[in-house]
Amino acid sequence: MEDVAQTRSQGRARGFAWQPYGKQTFERAAREGRFILIHGAAEWCHWCHVMEEVTYTDGEVARLIAARFIPVRVDVDQRPDFMERYAAWGWPATIILSPQAQELGKYRGYLPPQRLAQILRAVDTATSVVDSRQQRLDVPAPTTALPWIAAHALRTMDGFYDVDLGGWGRKQKLPLGANLEVELLRAAAGDQRALQRATQTLHAQRALLDPVWGGVFQYSVGGAWDRPHFEKLMTVQAATLLATARAAALVPQARDDATSIHRYLRTHLRAPNGAFFTNQDADVGAHDPKAPFVDGHTFYALDDAGRKAVGTPWVDQHIYARENGLAIRALVALYVATGDNVALLDATAAARQLMGSHVFEDGSVARDPASPSQPFFLLDVATLGQGLLDLHAAAPDPALLARATSMAAWMVRAFSAPNGAALFDHTPDADAAGVFSQRLRSLTANVEAARFLASLAQHNRDPAPMETARAILADTLTPRALDEQGRMLGELLLALHAVGAWQP
Repeated sequence: MEDVAQTRSQGRARGFAWQPYGKQTFERAAREGRFILIHGAAEWCHWCHVMEEVTYTDGEVARLIAARFIPVRVDVDQRPDFMERYAAWGWPATIILSPQAQELGKYRGYLPPQRLAQILRAVDTATSVVDSRQQRLDVPAPTTALPWIAAHALRTMDGFYDVDLGGWGRKQKLPLGANLEVELLRAAAGDQRALQRATQTLHAQRALLDPVWGGVFQYSVGGAWDRPHFEKLMTVQAATLLATARAAALVPQARDDATSIHRYLRTHLRAPNGAFFTNQDADVGAHDPKAPFVDGHTFYALDDAGRKAVGTPWVDQHIYARENGLAIRALVALYVATGDNVALLDATAAARQLMGSHVFEDGSVARDPASPSQPFFLLDVATLGQGLLDLHAAAPDPALLARATSMAAWMVRAFSAPNGAALFDHTPDADAAGVFSQRLRSLTANVEAARFLASLAQHNRDPAPMETARAILADTLTPRALDEQGRMLGELLLALHAVGAWQP
């Protein structure tokens, strides 16, 4: 924190300009024989701000970049494909590419000036990155193996449970809404141990709820629940709201927690048109070099009046399809659990806005219509489509079902691969080069697609989408993909439940 304040007080500025992530930059790098330095950052990310204010204003770092590199900053929320590819390395993530955009190095987290300068000087000795994970047998499963995979995933998830403090994992404590949903399904079926885990986790993660404005902080460090990082991401808000709403019938306190998150969404992340913004930063002044910087630890210790006197952490006002799909699903869950008509009205308003602005006649879904050069992303159409189906289930509307049906048909056409059932994460990107020309078929995106198709099959009483969903999961669930999920297995288990491969 002190480094950021000191840098600003000295008035230091970067000695270079970030270049756009796109075709012209890649072509220039190849033409001039310059290496590419990519700074993968999120607008809400505290340590991304620190690296930008400290490391990238360092004179030696700027000199090395100017001499041999083209520097590129990627907003990972704008590019889900980049986020999926490098999530294990950030944020921030530092990626070094050859002039032909092939990977030479990948570095995780904040790098101080001396470390980044060392990396930049050593670029001549770098060769292609060797990923030992590629050497493993990576064979997809047959659909008949899905129940076995579900049993294996459940055992793995249970193994990550922290019996002392609640939640999954010990070093970093974070609200995992999908994992909690799995426990609630098991508890509803009479599993008392699952009920105990759900109750313990709900109580423990209350330490991440903002008691003044509502909403939930991203995660906590140091193996404890009370050392939060103060970013408020829509992905975390929606997943926690959905899980706590569904927990209300079993754990009475959960209703208050869900209502608190809904209040935050309405007051801080809701756009005037009824859609929802993307996230809110942890700190005040991180996006304005002329403003006084106040870190989240100081700011969120204040009461409402104290906060308003200081300022408000910056809100990312992009309106993305996936994030709004998540918000719609969560608000519908709150309405179903509590009868809160305001939640239903908010979900309906967001759905109507997105159908008018992000969904096109052929069923295609733009992540952000303001960025028409971007490819289309699987996560956007799958998650928003599921949100429309959830809303239709709660407040039947044939127009919602028809639109979701057309979105699913377009999804399968647009993202299908020439071999295998698993879908590509995005449509072809004319601006991509090198490593970015290789489209991924990630577990995260394909799980969402399978859940959407399974839900559509139930609504339309059509077995075809269900079979496609099962095939997608089977083709995606390789040993490597399962291992890489770590403790975050809830979404996968919910998808396996949706296709009938797991019953609690």
